Amino acid sequence: MFTEKQFPESLSGGELDDLLAKGWYRMGLSVFTCHFLFFEESLFSPIWLRLPLEGYQFRKSLQKNLLQNRQRFKTVVKHGVIDEEKEALFQKYKLNFKGMLSASILDSLLDGQQRNIFDTFEVSVYDGDKLVAFSYFDLGDNSLASIKGIYDHDYASHSLGIYTMLEEIQFGRDLGFQFYYPGYFVPGFPRFDYKLRIGKQEDVQFFDLRQQHWLPMTEFSTRNVPVGVLSYKLNQMGYALTNAGINAQMLYYPAYEANAFMFENEHLLESPLFLTLFNNVFPRPRFIIYYDLWKDKYVFTHCMPLEDLGLYFEYTMKFDTKEARHFLDYILEKSLIVQATQVDTVVKLAVEISKLIKPPGVQGILK
Repeated sequence: MFTEKQFPESLSGGELDDLLAKGWYRMGLSVFTCHFLFFEESLFSPIWLRLPLEGYQFRKSLQKNLLQNRQRFKTVVKHGVIDEEKEALFQKYKLNFKGMLSASILDSLLDGQQRNIFDTFEVSVYDGDKLVAFSYFDLGDNSLASIKGIYDHDYASHSLGIYTMLEEIQFGRDLGFQFYYPGYFVPGFPRFDYKLRIGKQEDVQFFDLRQQHWLPMTEFSTRNVPVGVLSYKLNQMGYALTNAGINAQMLYYPAYEANAFMFENEHLLESPLFLTLFNNVFPRPRFIIYYDLWKDKYVFTHCMPLEDLGLYFEYTMKFDTKEARHFLDYILEKSLIVQATQVDTVVKLAVEISKLIKPPGVQGILK
């Protein structure tokens, strides 16, 4: 699965360390991992990051940020609390934020509840008595995870979002923690690139999905980003199908993560991108090809959409039109036709099936 989610009733520091080391992260009172995201109608891959703290030194630009802001502002690091002052700054921050945010800090951090299974600390930055920035981070036994940073946009020139992260890192260094986890960045979507500023390329590590291992950013290549691999493989298949006279269309599939949240007993399609074949005959996807990253194989399968479940993705229903690139109903995999590493193997089967399919208005099997 590319998206997984758990709802632990309790979580020790060691357990949090283990989850972070596997590319998992906190969301409210749950923990999750994902490797695909939809932003602004397009598909991207988040790349999880961490910073080893042993021997780490701030480079000059970060030292300058830390020194100047410590001199300019009062900074307090302590156990995290949610109060009216932080809620007020969060609401002001939302006015200038491009994207979706929770209704409140309480909703974002604790899913609206009053309990917290995490050991959460905060960095609060004051201009005199005025709160101008704050962040929350969780502690494991040997790891810190940066959860949320909020700042007053009137103070944007001071780079307070980066500053609170630097204070979190310094806190971890002072206490002898091994790793700092800032979350993910998203290649091709620069909103999260600021997280790469916490260290040099040789300092920062990324989680390689295929190897299930942390590697230095010096080894990172956009060619290995999961969404890029899927697009490349499916484009290869699409060209081959077109040359063989097979009608195919590539579609985004936002419901690929449904098994992580519901319907776990159903065999639902789990690929965020797929080719639908014979769509000149079947208006809804019936024959689908996707690429399995785990097995390095194409999967050709016969599917059936589950109707009337689109409310799960109601916020994207505007994309569910004839011309759209998104298919929003759930897709149930009914039967496997073939798994193959070679494009030709799949194309030959598609050609054979096409001989059994009749166009609209013509009687025949597989109609």
